[in-house]
Parts: sequence; C-alpha cells; structure tokens
Amino acid sequence: MLKQDNAQPLPFFFVGQTVTQERINRYQESKHPLLSGAISKPDTKSVWYTRDHITQLLAEMEKANADGLRIHLGMYGENENYSGQLCLLMVMTQVDEQGRQVDITIENAPDFQARSLDPDQTRDFNVGSPCPPIC
Repeated sequence: MLKQDNAQPLPFFFVGQTVTQERINRYQESKHPLLSGAISKPDTKSVWYTRDHITQLLAEMEKANADGLRIHLGMYGENENYSGQLCLLMVMTQVDEQGRQVDITIENAPDFQARSLDPDQTRDFNVGSPCPPIC
C-alpha cells in the first residue's frame, strides 16, 4: 500500500466528480427548464461565492456560536436584480434546549444595532453571483 506523507483524508460528504455531475445534469435537464419556463427567462443554475465571502461567513458563524448552516432556496422579488430567479439564503444554526437545529437571527444579537451602522461591516451573506446571467 502506498503511503503519502501529509495526505489528508477526504471529508465524509465528498461525493466525487461523477455524482456531482450526474446531480447537476438531472437538475438542468428536468427542473431547470420548468423553472425557466415559469419565469419566462433562464433561471439560476448555480451561485458563485468568493473565498473572502465564505471566510467572513465562517467568522460570523464563530461570533454567533453557530454549529451549522442551513441553505434555503429563495426567489428574488419583482423589483430586485435577477427578478424571479432562484437565490440561496444562508442561515446560521445552533442547537436549542430541546436538541433541535434552529435558525440564528443575528438581528436579535445585543450588538446588532451598533454593527449594522458600521460601514466596514459586511451585512449580507447571501449575495453570490447567479448564473445566469454571470456564468
């Protein structure tokens, strides 16, 4: 058996290129045409986030004592960029007293008001680049 120094085991949730591509293809061949037809234009196929965006999100999760992240599917409103298109909404979670994963509402944090006034503070963890139109 070949031993590689410093080799890190893959995370348990790694599904590989084949499974990833199969799942993308199934979505793009079945659901994507239905969603695109419903809004009469190409709907979102993917959303891209920068490394900095993810780093800031992880820092915010640490500050909020979050133990997880729930990603909701949402839709942009009529008067927003990408009107009608699918979007992803990231919500931090933690375990409540009954042992359930519940959403963390950062607006309820004691320092929210002061942090929301800071012009250097990133406020939105749900602004990725949707494809289309940015592919």
